[in-house]
Amino acid sequence: MKAIHFLVCCLLIAGCTSTSKKEVLNSRIELHEAFPSEYVDARDVNVFLPHQYFEADTPPFRVLYMHDGQNVFTPETAYGGVAWEADSALQAMMDSGSIHPTIIVAISNNGMKRYAEYCPEKPFLDLDASVQDSVSAEYNLDKMLADEYLLFITKELKPFIDSNYRTCTDPTHTFMMGSSMGGLISCYALLEYPDVFGGAACVSTHWPFSHSPGPHPFPEVMEMYLAQSITRLDSTHRLYFDHGTVTLDSIYPPYQKRIDSIIAASDWSGENWSQQFIGAEHNEASWKARISTPLSFLLKNL
Repeated sequence: MKAIHFLVCCLLIAGCTSTSKKEVLNSRIELHEAFPSEYVDARDVNVFLPHQYFEADTPPFRVLYMHDGQNVFTPETAYGGVAWEADSALQAMMDSGSIHPTIIVAISNNGMKRYAEYCPEKPFLDLDASVQDSVSAEYNLDKMLADEYLLFITKELKPFIDSNYRTCTDPTHTFMMGSSMGGLISCYALLEYPDVFGGAACVSTHWPFSHSPGPHPFPEVMEMYLAQSITRLDSTHRLYFDHGTVTLDSIYPPYQKRIDSIIAASDWSGENWSQQFIGAEHNEASWKARISTPLSFLLKNL
């Protein structure tokens, strides 16, 4: 279900962003090129509109925000030439009636600043200064930008999406999803903005943050932050975790077990899901193969 031709459309907001449209059969992907921000560097944003969006008398749609937008729809822009093809998966699930009508907002990462934007900032700043310096040097980071990145999404991008598309704007219809470092920032976004997001899918979450040999100090501060912040969620929130068992995912089970234990010991009564996929690797092909699982968890019809 890939593009067959491009259409040119007018500016949605004068001076803000240029827009081109990619038609996918009766569905459409709209590109908002170099979307500007006062908080972080500009980046491309692609919006997938299923064909139901263009049918008469359809109600407002849910919104799923996804990180690493280059990998979400199109193999031509995806890392390693394999995309999640989330548009095809979402469309098929909507056509079957298994999930609520939803649009996807795919936010491109910003290259070398990806780690700075996706690492939960408040837990990171709880690390000893020497540890912060060591981890920052590993990724050549000048400063952490996760809080600024989430301000971009909540204060600039979401208002734009809600103003220019037919969406449900409340948190029970607004979700976030990402893999690896994108899993970390998705979890952090839900805990920081429970009044904006109703759920997060954290796929192959890179709990260690560092890629150097262990032990890793970041998971401890992240676990403390989670234990303190989970109380911000209510019974309507949903939180999904998964991981594979080979390549980089092979190191995640102990970390995920501790996260699961913290959630189980809390008073939070929302819906939580944690699953292991035997033989799954840490790559787009594995995430593409199981994308229907987190989509179903977040967007299922009740």
